[in-house]
Amino acid sequence: MPAFVQSQDCSANDRLALAASVFAHTRNGVMITALDGSILAVNPAFTVITGYSEDEVLGKNPRILKSGRQGADFYKDMWDSIRLHGFWNGEAWNRRKDGAHFAENITVTMVPDAHGHPSHYIAVFSDVTKMSERRRWLEQKSYFDTLTGLPNRVFLMERLTKAIEESKASGVPLAVAFIDLDGFKEVNDKFGHAAGDNLLVQTAGRLAQAIRASDTLARFGGDEFIAVLPDLRNDSILPVLMQRFLDASSLPLELEGIHVRISASIGVAILQADAYSPEELLKAADSAMYVAKREGRNCYRVYRSGLFSL
Repeated sequence: MPAFVQSQDCSANDRLALAASVFAHTRNGVMITALDGSILAVNPAFTVITGYSEDEVLGKNPRILKSGRQGADFYKDMWDSIRLHGFWNGEAWNRRKDGAHFAENITVTMVPDAHGHPSHYIAVFSDVTKMSERRRWLEQKSYFDTLTGLPNRVFLMERLTKAIEESKASGVPLAVAFIDLDGFKEVNDKFGHAAGDNLLVQTAGRLAQAIRASDTLARFGGDEFIAVLPDLRNDSILPVLMQRFLDASSLPLELEGIHVRISASIGVAILQADAYSPEELLKAADSAMYVAKREGRNCYRVYRSGLFSL
């Protein structure tokens, strides 16, 4: 046998051995499937990440890992990308053998045969659960109030900006309610900050139950809350919502074993042609809220182009 043939054979064997070693020792999970989706091979990292041994998954469909978190549109987009580009990369949630969900960064690649036709699929993935949870925690901290769990000022301004755009496009009225608790400072001074925080949490929960599914309730700061109220298709909706807020704010609260009752002053601004920005709407609602406070509290006032009314 010619020496160069032996050298080529040796080189080919070395490459196969190297590929097998990489497959066995990479920290990323690897799964190879036939065109019908049946699993043909997995590596040890696959078992470490998913909890399934090779024997448990051979011949099975990767759907055994499905968490249910991704819908049909997600998988349609994935397969469209594979057919068009030959691969797809993204983040998905799957399920381990013990039922726990995990986040993975995964690349699915179509493997062609000698003629360029699809032959197999290979999926390479890594467990990014901790990274994903950290990202979600940061998003939660950035957009939600740590005390009440309600959306915070940053979330509010983004939501209000979008709601204004939608109202302008549809022509359906939008309102903003500025809710300020009456008597909160007195409770804070008498019972302490812990009791004051408890009051805010309880009141936030009650106000959240008073809004509609389409509404957004946010903590604006201190004892102030903002409700974004889109889709006000008839004049009867707003008074009903305002009464709900007043009732929710005035229910007795138990603090330090004592029943305490507070109330709320509410200012409402309805989107007008001369007040399209979020800041202008909030300023108008704030002005109406102070009118409600001056006129006895536990009531609401509506700002309409410089005029205040019930």
